[in-house]
Amino acid sequence: MAVEVLPLLSRFENVNDRESETAFFRTQVPWVGSLAYLNIIFKPVPEEVLQTAAQGLRIPSSVIEFMRKQNGADLFSGALSVYGVHRPGQMLNRGDPFSDLPFNIEDENFNWPPFDRTRLFAVGGYGFNGSRVCIDRRDSSIYLFQRGERQLMPTPSSAWPSLEDWLYSEIARLSMVFDTRGRRLVDESMTLPHVSSS
Repeated sequence: MAVEVLPLLSRFENVNDRESETAFFRTQVPWVGSLAYLNIIFKPVPEEVLQTAAQGLRIPSSVIEFMRKQNGADLFSGALSVYGVHRPGQMLNRGDPFSDLPFNIEDENFNWPPFDRTRLFAVGGYGFNGSRVCIDRRDSSIYLFQRGERQLMPTPSSAWPSLEDWLYSEIARLSMVFDTRGRRLVDESMTLPHVSSS
C-alpha cells in the first residue's frame, strides 16, 4: 500500500498553508525565506505522463504507486526530497513562487554517478550533504549512498526493506527534529539518517 505523505505531517501547525495547481504547501517558515514552507507535497501528474515516464525509466512499481498519490515531496525545509516526474517540456515558472516542481526523477537518475543503473534507481536525497536514496530493482530494498561514491556498487550507509519503511521511518524521525512550527531543534547534520550496517 502506497504511503500518503500529507497525513504523516499532521503534527505541524497550519501556518499560512496553501494549495496551488502543483502542490500543497504546509507550515510556512519565514525565518528560512519569506515564502518558504517546511513541507511541500507535489500533486500527481496525469496517469499518461506517469506511465510514459515509468516505461522509459523502468520505474519500480512501488515508486509508481507512491507517485499516484503524490508526485514527490520537499520535506523538512529541504532536509529530505523525494523525486517526481515532470511533464515533457514542463519548466519552472519563476514568476509564481507556488508553481514549484519536485526534483526531476529523470534528471536525477541521468546525473547519477556511474553506479549500476540497471540495478539501482535514485528516488530521493538528503539536502545536508547531497547523499542519494536508491531503490534496488531486484528486491525493492532502499539504500542510502553518500555523495562522492564512485564504485559500481558502493557500500550503502543505511538501508531499509522497502520504500514504505524508508518513508514512514524517516518522516517520523525528522518530525521529531523540528518543532510544530517548523523550527529545527538540532544541528543540521542530525537531519541525516543514522549510519547502519543492515
